[in-house]
Amino acid sequence: MIKTTQQGNVLSAYFDVSANWEQWFLLSSDRHHDSINCNRELEKKHLDKALEREALIIDAGDLVDACQGKFDPRRSYNELRPEYRREDYYDVVVNDAVTFYKPYAKNWLLMGRGNHETAVKRNASTDITSRIVGSLNSSDNCHVIEGGYGGWVRFMFDRNKHKSSLNMKYYHGAGGEAPVTRGVIQTNRQAVYLPDADIVMNGHNHNEYTLSIKRERISNKGKLYFDLCHFIRTPGYCDYYGDGFDGWEVERGGVPKPNGCVWMRMFMYGDLINVEFTADVE
Repeated sequence: MIKTTQQGNVLSAYFDVSANWEQWFLLSSDRHHDSINCNRELEKKHLDKALEREALIIDAGDLVDACQGKFDPRRSYNELRPEYRREDYYDVVVNDAVTFYKPYAKNWLLMGRGNHETAVKRNASTDITSRIVGSLNSSDNCHVIEGGYGGWVRFMFDRNKHKSSLNMKYYHGAGGEAPVTRGVIQTNRQAVYLPDADIVMNGHNHNEYTLSIKRERISNKGKLYFDLCHFIRTPGYCDYYGDGFDGWEVERGGVPKPNGCVWMRMFMYGDLINVEFTADVE
């Protein structure tokens, strides 16, 4: 178990590293687990793979869909799973999520919030994320951190008292689906106002990309150097498009989207911590 601390909206995770050290991470968002359109088979496949790799899980929100509440204008009886057709709808969604994710709770580092969770809190006065995290942490040796709609993760490395770090900014996302750019244009904006980020993780629009921007830097001692900022967009596990026959996504002119996650691997290469990303989508 790694050591973690949290100060405000910043989570710090500490790793003792050696010459052959590596650590996998499953980066995800937009699971919409309770939706009838969620690809639960693929979701479980990747979570099981996370256990095999001893990967830590970082999720950037919309873990649940939660659109079928009594007063939710988005509700649709046809999109409601039979097991959720109950008066205590939100309770059943929470309990089902806890049961499904419990086998993976020891690997779950951060559970963030998306617009679906914040909408439920605003309109139904219940914090679904907090309830799920609280239940998962009732198990032994589980310490899932509650994240926000956005926040930071600092990866802190100690190799024989030589310390280094990498900073990740996660943000659930905003705006539409960006049919032309897939949201990549946001990387240019984020590169300006997130100068301390080594990794920027976005979700929300169900697209997927990994993109690196090389930066020219100068140290406090006047030394010129270059580094990379990695931008990640995680697609999620919900297929609203289906076969294109009808439905909200089809009628609004939406397009098919990939399902899956992005794997992040940190490892020692020489004396430096390296990071690489692999999309795992279908």
